[in-house]
Amino acid sequence: MNRIENFIFGVSFLLLSQLPWQLVHADSLELLTVDNFEPLTAESFAKIKADYKGKPFLLSLWSIDCAPCRLELELLGEQKKKDASFPLVLISADSLEQRETAFYILEEYSLDGLTSWMFADNFSERLRYSIDPNWYGELPRSYLFDASHAAFAHSGVLTQQQLALFLETLSQ
Repeated sequence: MNRIENFIFGVSFLLLSQLPWQLVHADSLELLTVDNFEPLTAESFAKIKADYKGKPFLLSLWSIDCAPCRLELELLGEQKKKDASFPLVLISADSLEQRETAFYILEEYSLDGLTSWMFADNFSERLRYSIDPNWYGELPRSYLFDASHAAFAHSGVLTQQQLALFLETLSQ
């Protein structure tokens, strides 16, 4: 074989050798296309607020490594099951590379059908500042936005009572 034939043979072998991996791992590949994560950039929070213009919503920030966040996700998942129209925005403070783990956590709490956001910038301070200049990264962190988007910020796990008060404002 000459050099061109060797090259073509080598490239063909390389491509064909990947085919069995793709067939065996098709479910993993599908996950990356069916999750509902959007990349959160410094401009994304303005888009989120524009999507909820004139409407109240709850913004919950969480992380895959945050045990108290799981308690809040459980509370929010239960509320979403009771009321599918509950206006909830989820932002994971994890990088997009961790989306598979984040997806499984949200699935555990029946929150996997929501469009959610994940930090898309390694400079997380910039992303935190775009949401709230007074937020220093503590999690869980929630914001209860009224229809005019005045916000009540809360660090720590939301209680059932705090969520109930927010729900009362939705019905007014």
